[in-house]
Amino acid sequence: MAKFLVVHPYLDIYGGGERVCHNVIKTLVAHGQDVELLTFDFDADKYRDIVGEAFPSQVTVHSLGKRIEVEPPFTIYKRRRNFVRLLKKYRNSLKYDYLFSTQSSSPFEPVFLRKAKKNIAYVHFPEIHYDYDKARLRRKVYLWLFKRWVKQGIGRLDMVFCNSNYTKEMIMRYWKPYGAKDPIVVYPPVNLDTFWCDKPLKQRSKRVVYVARFIPMKRHEILKRLAADLPQYQFVSVGGLIEGEKAWFNRFSENLPKNYSLKVNLPGPDLLKILHDSRVYVHLMEGEHFGIAPVEGLASGCVTLVHNSGGMKEFIPEGFRWERYEDLKEKVIRYLETDDESANWEKTRAQLWKQISVLNPEAFQNSIWSNILALIS
Repeated sequence: MAKFLVVHPYLDIYGGGERVCHNVIKTLVAHGQDVELLTFDFDADKYRDIVGEAFPSQVTVHSLGKRIEVEPPFTIYKRRRNFVRLLKKYRNSLKYDYLFSTQSSSPFEPVFLRKAKKNIAYVHFPEIHYDYDKARLRRKVYLWLFKRWVKQGIGRLDMVFCNSNYTKEMIMRYWKPYGAKDPIVVYPPVNLDTFWCDKPLKQRSKRVVYVARFIPMKRHEILKRLAADLPQYQFVSVGGLIEGEKAWFNRFSENLPKNYSLKVNLPGPDLLKILHDSRVYVHLMEGEHFGIAPVEGLASGCVTLVHNSGGMKEFIPEGFRWERYEDLKEKVIRYLETDDESANWEKTRAQLWKQISVLNPEAFQNSIWSNILALIS
């Protein structure tokens, strides 16, 4: 039995990274490993509510308490300062054989926690290098030092997992020159059993739903625009919201169309009711690294429309992708109104369900463990 230290800074909101963390911990525990968690936020009751399962009782949690909110300017540097505080507080007292970071888009962990025999990371996206490459001069100046810090940890990672072939390509492009190992694609786990619903489109409300955190990069404003343009239909944005985004959210919430509603931190059963009674699920973020929410929308039986970029291209056919707003609008109208398209969707849905059926926790855990075992044996 080995001791693993899992590092995941924030566990107070449930997204794809938190789902990965939960299943990594379950994997290690199931195979008899000694596991400890290092994080900022941990409330066992809240964790059970947002994850849907109790946190494994045999795992020791080391925490600095509540999320530390930061305000502009220099937001990413302030967040790094807080994260480094967490790492430095525990780096001398913790004992572990292997380090596993489950939220590592900027691998600072192996720079400050150096006791591990091997460093493992599940990388959701090389965000800083990608952002730097696409940025204008002023933004490049802002990111330059942070990007330099990120480079320091890349070569220290002995095994890199990632969430899609799209993300793998980006890691190879931006991190390979700095010593990154070839990433292993392990698609995020989705609890599909709770989402399956074959209710015909004709029996559903003429509603369009989008599920994503309430942050600017998720582009909820596109759904707001659709609602204004198409007042005869219903539109719903569902997402998690943290304190640091409330100012933006309050501005976004102004002057909402009457047919557009916002559901904040919605409990799981309520989300299922909306998905199971909606005809169309749209995903609006450009370059989504993978996209668990679209998979859940698809499993719920909704016609699933995603932007023609990112990891979802690996599961969603071209006919259900969009690039321009007018293209998205046309597809939404088509699937809300046309009976022939609805009938065709019932056939297509069965085929797509077969493709996404591999995205289950068991497959995720088996792949993670087999690769870890090869590394530490």
